[in-house]
Amino acid sequence: MPLNVVFFGTPAIAVPTLRELVASPSLRVTAVFTQPAARRSRRGQAEPSEVAVCARGLSLETHEDESVNEGAAFERLNALAPEAIAVVSFGQILKKRVLELPRHGCLNFHPSMLPAFRGAAPIQRAVMAGVRVSGLTIMRLVRRLDAGPILDQRPWEIGDTLNAEQLMEQAGGLGAVMMRNVLEQLARGESPVARMQDDSLATLAPPLAKNDGVLDFRRDAQSLSDLVRGVQPWPRAQAMLTGENARRVIVHEAVPISGSGACGEVVAIDKSGIQVACGRGALALRRVQLEGKSAVNGFELANGLRLQPGARFALPETP
Repeated sequence: MPLNVVFFGTPAIAVPTLRELVASPSLRVTAVFTQPAARRSRRGQAEPSEVAVCARGLSLETHEDESVNEGAAFERLNALAPEAIAVVSFGQILKKRVLELPRHGCLNFHPSMLPAFRGAAPIQRAVMAGVRVSGLTIMRLVRRLDAGPILDQRPWEIGDTLNAEQLMEQAGGLGAVMMRNVLEQLARGESPVARMQDDSLATLAPPLAKNDGVLDFRRDAQSLSDLVRGVQPWPRAQAMLTGENARRVIVHEAVPISGSGACGEVVAIDKSGIQVACGRGALALRRVQLEGKSAVNGFELANGLRLQPGARFALPETP
């Protein structure tokens, strides 16, 4: 008999796992629970989550609920009697009654080498921290944040070129195969070896805030390049031009280069972009955008604004 699995997930990173589980002859996905429809842009109307769209396309029973811990959602979950619950970026804290409902527990895919980067933004925070090799983990959920026993784990090279949005897409596909493998082991009656985490090695990856994207050119160019990669697609890196060209510039892509000057000073403009002096080295702003406009090459933006070397980007106030 196939293993009876219920799926919890919401954004795009969770979709590959749902598809992978549905494709497995050893598993039977009986229902999907996801977050309710929400506005995806400031002016847009509420839209269903990527998981909801996928689930309905697969003709799966789909529930969009504020909480699976109580009310009709929990009653339906209880009636489904899942043997395992697969969780990928669900967006809800699960209470004890849900965690203990399936006999194999709630299995979660977390894109970090746990116990490193526990929390809501493990990929973004790893990139921002300059990590080049992170990890991918399947663990059993417990009531403490991302602290459960590890069932499968492997290193994952994230390198120094892809941004967080691209890495989340990559992680979604890799994690999907890992989750399928663990659940298929359970379906065969095998028990994956569970390894407890060392809490003394834990680091946190809290959700990003709007000001996480502010570029402080007093920092070194490499760390700013990592920040630009880490805050895609939100809140996105940004810096404020001063003087007659005063306006906010959104930075989508930037690379560290050699160079020197006053921090925040535009030291050169060429095909590589707008070169800005940093605390160490310089940062070439390759792909940039003015608010309300399309993203363009830094050279194009500089031409449009008639920007010249010597222009300055503001330095944020320090606490």
